Amino acid sequence: MRVIPFPRRPYWQQHIRHHAYQAEVLSDASQGYWVEALKQPFYLQFSTEEETRLAAATETLGKMCQEYLDWFFTAEQDGAVEQRLASLQIHPAYWQAIQLSWERREPEDLSLYLRFDLVMSEASNSLKMIEINAETPLLGCEQVYQWNWLQDMLKRKDHSLPEDANQFNDFWDKVAAQLSRIIQVYQMSGKVLSFLVDEKLTEDQEMAAQLIQMIQDEIDPQQYCQIVYLRDQLDEQGHLQQRGIGIDDQGYLVDHCNERMPWIWKIYDWSDLQNDVENLGMTDIFARRLELGEVKFLEPLWKQVLANKGSLVYFWDLFQDNPDYSPYLLPTYFEQDLSPAATRLSLNTHIKKPILGLEGVATSIQTGFGSTLEARESFGYGKEGFIIQEYVSLPIAYNYYYVIGSWLVGGLEDGEAAGVIIRGDRLRITGRYCLIIPHIVSDQGIV
Repeated sequence: MRVIPFPRRPYWQQHIRHHAYQAEVLSDASQGYWVEALKQPFYLQFSTEEETRLAAATETLGKMCQEYLDWFFTAEQDGAVEQRLASLQIHPAYWQAIQLSWERREPEDLSLYLRFDLVMSEASNSLKMIEINAETPLLGCEQVYQWNWLQDMLKRKDHSLPEDANQFNDFWDKVAAQLSRIIQVYQMSGKVLSFLVDEKLTEDQEMAAQLIQMIQDEIDPQQYCQIVYLRDQLDEQGHLQQRGIGIDDQGYLVDHCNERMPWIWKIYDWSDLQNDVENLGMTDIFARRLELGEVKFLEPLWKQVLANKGSLVYFWDLFQDNPDYSPYLLPTYFEQDLSPAATRLSLNTHIKKPILGLEGVATSIQTGFGSTLEARESFGYGKEGFIIQEYVSLPIAYNYYYVIGSWLVGGLEDGEAAGVIIRGDRLRITGRYCLIIPHIVSDQGIV
């Protein structure tokens, strides 16, 4: 793995506007989101052997997740599954629906994709998983644009890239294939697929638009898709233009036309959706509707378990001695664990994460001597409790700490690695607004 500087393209912003989703944020130099906004842009070069390692790790971790969830939802004794769900601080009203989502087969509740966040260390030649983005994984738009960046760079006459440069990036084709399978299995042809997004977040809308284009271009141009906003949309005079989502008296989510939405892609976090339903006093009836499987979500309900930081504790407990899985895992415990192993970890440098947190919120690096090395704002997360995880140093390039997000598309046991996205941050804890760093795969210059 090498860090390679390259000359900024004089027309990079124009290229983004013509070839990218999220063009506004990617081309805005003041936001520093795309690497060419920096004075010295750079990319990462992986060898073909490293690409193979990343793909193998991703698919192995998928199999680990399958094995984990089979265990999680199997009761060795009465109440065992309920105890595990309670330890993850998941709302009890949804326990049955979540378990049925994993067990359901006619039709199966299918996964579209997930992303493992990995740290590749040059010093130790190790590859470690620090967490899983299983429920609301974004960055698909950037995944596509870094491919467009590669194609444009290969056309340059200054030989900025090696002639054999490729990219670990099959995102578009593999996601399109899995979407096609889901539409067929769920028998959606000729019916409405609703994309539920937060209208205040441009990146959510862009991700939905990208997937809709995949469906129209690669799967079925006749498949009807709609974007549904969370909140009512008003014009400048305060008049209602379009209603946000609602819920009817049978527990179905309804769109702006008050029509039930049986198939929903959502980037909106489950905990936020459940809070909104609870505020309407509809939790029990909504949960019953989910139990029946008459509303299909992408991603499915069982992803709540996999996305929960508490699952990292169970991974370590179950697989720390497994020769296939343990090389990718870090010691992790619930903060209240008083065992000797957990106590030893707490007395050394470790990272503390909220059980339900996302995008680095409420996460901190603790030295073990009562002091905090670094911390992110909590935004109300952390009340549900924390896990502690062995701290592993992120590699650094041009003063950016970076983490590798590796995509698994499809099922857990038979899913396929679909490429990587690299995110950098000035802080050791990667946040929502980070630097997107492109990569290539080439053996030229690799020692």
